Amino acid sequence: MSDQPGEPDPAYRQLAAILREQITSGAIPPGGMLPFEKRLAQEYGVGRQTVRQALDVLRTEGLVVSERGYGTRVVEQQHRQIIRVPRSARIRLRMPTDAERVELGIEPGAIVPVAVIHVGAQTRGPFRGDTCDFTTA
Repeated sequence: MSDQPGEPDPAYRQLAAILREQITSGAIPPGGMLPFEKRLAQEYGVGRQTVRQALDVLRTEGLVVSERGYGTRVVEQQHRQIIRVPRSARIRLRMPTDAERVELGIEPGAIVPVAVIHVGAQTRGPFRGDTCDFTTA
C-alpha cells in the first residue's frame, strides 16, 4: 500500500477498499468487529492516521460504526430499494420534515436526507436517501 505517484488511490482509500471487500464478502459479518487501529496499521504497513481515514470512509458509507473504547463494528446492511426515474427527471435532496421522519422511520436527530423526484408537474417521494438507489436503466 503506497501513496506514491502513479498509484491509483491514496493508501487510505486502498485500505478502505480492502476492508469494504472483507465486509461485503461476509469475511467480517454484520456485528463483527474490525481489528483495532494499531493492529490494522501494523498488518497493512500504514500509519494510524491512514487507518483512521479508511475507517472514516467506511463510516460515511454506512458500513461500520465506531464506539470509543469498544472498537469498530460492521453494521447490518439495510435492503436497498431501486427507484427507476426517467432521464428528464430532477432529483432533489433535502433534510426531511418532522412528519416525513415519522413516515419514513428516520430517528429524530439522524442525518438522513430524503430525495424527491420531479418529472414535469409530477412529484414522487420522499424517499430515504440512505436506502434507495436511483437509476435510469
